[in-house]
Amino acid sequence: MRKLYRSKPHIPQQDKKFILSEWKDILDTGMFAQGKNVENFEKLVAEYCNVKHAIATSSGGTAVEVALMATGIKNKKFIVCTQTFVVSISAIIRSGNIPVIVDMDEKSQGLSANIIAKHIDSDTAGVMLVHMAGHITSDYKEIQHLCRENNLLLVEDAAHAVGASIDGNKAGSIFDVGTFSFFPTKIVTTGEGGVITTNDDEIAEQARIIRNYGCKDYRANCTHISNNFKMQELSAVLGITQIRRIDEFISKRNVLADRYYTNLKSLKSLICPNDYVLESQIHSWWHYMIVVSKTFNRTELAEALLEKGIPTATAYKPACHEQPIFKEYLIDEYPVADDILNRHLALPLHVEMTLDEVDFVCDAIKGFLTK
Repeated sequence: MRKLYRSKPHIPQQDKKFILSEWKDILDTGMFAQGKNVENFEKLVAEYCNVKHAIATSSGGTAVEVALMATGIKNKKFIVCTQTFVVSISAIIRSGNIPVIVDMDEKSQGLSANIIAKHIDSDTAGVMLVHMAGHITSDYKEIQHLCRENNLLLVEDAAHAVGASIDGNKAGSIFDVGTFSFFPTKIVTTGEGGVITTNDDEIAEQARIIRNYGCKDYRANCTHISNNFKMQELSAVLGITQIRRIDEFISKRNVLADRYYTNLKSLKSLICPNDYVLESQIHSWWHYMIVVSKTFNRTELAEALLEKGIPTATAYKPACHEQPIFKEYLIDEYPVADDILNRHLALPLHVEMTLDEVDFVCDAIKGFLTK
């Protein structure tokens, strides 16, 4: 039986030679942490995102946590959408703040200016905007204006969105501080790793201290209660090769997403995400997430696809408002999330996928929906 990958990192053969050569140098010198490769990786990310600072961390989750700690904000509320991975919520809590978990916008599966405005109060200090599946919300300018008007920090959780842009602005450069994840399922990978991006000199300086045990250097006095959040040199080498290929990877992902749309857009029994992408926008397509009509059972469709060797996912279900551990941070009803997240389905999409494989997936979906 034909078997597809749902997601898969792409490491070209010529890059493997460079990676192994650099890894040998690391093994020979013993320079495993915070060396030239991490520095080079940070420089490449900053240049690509068009920001002053890029601070590499051990994971996407620690990037969010360190970024929030670096702002110095404590005991304040951060508005965040229920449609995100749990680490977004946990990072707010671990930074000493209070997440306000709210419902999602139907189109972006994230926050909108209207949703944010409804939940601002005197204790609100920030907003965490997640670019879900690589989609940057079209009302980002309204969100910027709203946050400036209310003196709110605006954080980009761009874990899915490296390479995405809107109106020529790259993800990670749009708001006060951005964070990326380089987990193997993401657009590019370092194995495990993350990055903080910002044009704010003070946030950048504090982030570098916080990721290093709370010390400015190994001989300095400790200024923060912190931990070791640094990226390894081995990870940075892999990241260097990946960052150089972002545009190539994004181009291929868009070709695949366009093929999905060509095949599926005529089906009235589902909604394709391309319908919400602006001409001024470049989507990174972390996942190709369809929404199935209420007349069909999402679970039955997923099972039918798996029988044909096609894996799918339901990121993120259960949603954060359905996680018992976060129950004290719920302040709202979640009608949109409760509806959409019971009908959405992430289809296979990765750089090594072929157009023939996309057609195979689409034929299987058509077969289920039209039987």
